[in-house]
Amino acid sequence: MATALFAVLVTGLGGFSGSDTFESVFSTWAVAHGQLACAFPHGFRVTAPLYPMLSGGIAALSHIGHGVPFPPRSTMGPRCNDAFVVINTWSLSTKAIVSTVKIGYLGWFALMAGIVALLRTTERGRSRWEPAVALLVACTPMVWSCVQSTFHPEDLLALGLTLGAVACVRQGSWAAAGVLIGLGFLSQQFALLVAVPLLVLAPPSRRVSYAWAASLTVAVVAVPLIIMSSGSAAENVLLGTGMTGGIGGAALSELHLHGVSLLLLSRVAPVVLAGSITWVAKCRLGRRALEPVALLSLVALSLGLRLVFEQQIFEYYFMALSVSLILLEVMRGRVRGTLVAWLLLVPTVFLGEIQDLGDLDHPLRVVVILLAIGVVVPQALRGVPFRNLAPWIALAATSVVGWSTSPLLYHLPAWFWQVVLVGWGIALAGAPLLTEFRRHEAMDRANARPGATVAHRALVVLPLVPNGTTADGRDPLAPTKPPRYIGVV
Repeated sequence: MATALFAVLVTGLGGFSGSDTFESVFSTWAVAHGQLACAFPHGFRVTAPLYPMLSGGIAALSHIGHGVPFPPRSTMGPRCNDAFVVINTWSLSTKAIVSTVKIGYLGWFALMAGIVALLRTTERGRSRWEPAVALLVACTPMVWSCVQSTFHPEDLLALGLTLGAVACVRQGSWAAAGVLIGLGFLSQQFALLVAVPLLVLAPPSRRVSYAWAASLTVAVVAVPLIIMSSGSAAENVLLGTGMTGGIGGAALSELHLHGVSLLLLSRVAPVVLAGSITWVAKCRLGRRALEPVALLSLVALSLGLRLVFEQQIFEYYFMALSVSLILLEVMRGRVRGTLVAWLLLVPTVFLGEIQDLGDLDHPLRVVVILLAIGVVVPQALRGVPFRNLAPWIALAATSVVGWSTSPLLYHLPAWFWQVVLVGWGIALAGAPLLTEFRRHEAMDRANARPGATVAHRALVVLPLVPNGTTADGRDPLAPTKPPRYIGVV
């Protein structure tokens, strides 16, 4: 049902996107026809290698475009400088693009596999929560827009592999987690924002196996590609397509940074912050940091930090944060209205990016406004505090000012919406973690009371007989040498 809903939303709103397809389809065709040396040429925006390699294998098995001979290596220039121009001419004669973009469903299935795997490591698995989460994720605009509005199925693939790594961590399989997180990094580099926190949380005995598994996975795939492409694939492996020089109107672009300073601030800074926050959480919570709520809160916070330091901001950038917030709420056993309002506000702000929306722009805004009113009015009559109503009021106001007759929404700078939406999302991600901190501190204070210490000591020296002494007649609270055998009640 979730897959059918996802497909209906994608095809019903115009089908697969033609935007940004050049970042993966040319590499897909080159891989499918064995031209690995020209699959990642220098000077072209190409996504990280995992998705083009998987989709290239599927295209080869499906014989996509095999009706016309593929251009030989000799026609692509000395360093593959003309590769994509030549491949584009070939694709126009074969109409291979129509079938190739449908391989983008691969990202959806990978995402669902990661979500289900993670749910089944908790009490939410194999229950009604599973289909509920699948349907909610399928109808989330930031998810299906990854193939409908802008063609980035590699983001879905990367998040699915990352969630699979988190599921392996929950099961104690750190080596398997390293393999999956390495594959996630090879699909989209934001997986590194989760890889580093998992490294911090790993027990010392498992940290080496996790790090080696991740490193070897990346090396096995990346090193041959870098060698065959004469080094041009290194940039695609390490940086992907996000290093655009600060275009896009995000807050970072207002600083007009370039070169190493831009790289450090946009790529290194969020990873360092994610690791630092995780280290603090580990110091405060100990092993409880690997419990579902705390762990998902750290994952959502880490993925949200990417949006703080991004060079540009688009709707599909919020996909990873949206899915992790949904899973975080599910782990807590309820979905708050503030999250629903945020999930609706993000696509409302970026409604113009959804392709082929046409005459549906106004009806969708009307639906959002009526939904917000339907939530605010009954709760206001019941005396609900204003802070609980504010998200829905903001949603209705954004829909109103975004009307085509009022250009206010489109005249606001992108960094304004980045501050509002990302700040709100990080608040949603961090609030459960702060709650876990306070709960853990309360438990520590309770255990530090004299009565709690006595009770604990009484339970350590067991079994007890009715008169309050041990079986051999000793006082259980008297200082003694460590017992050879300890009973358990």
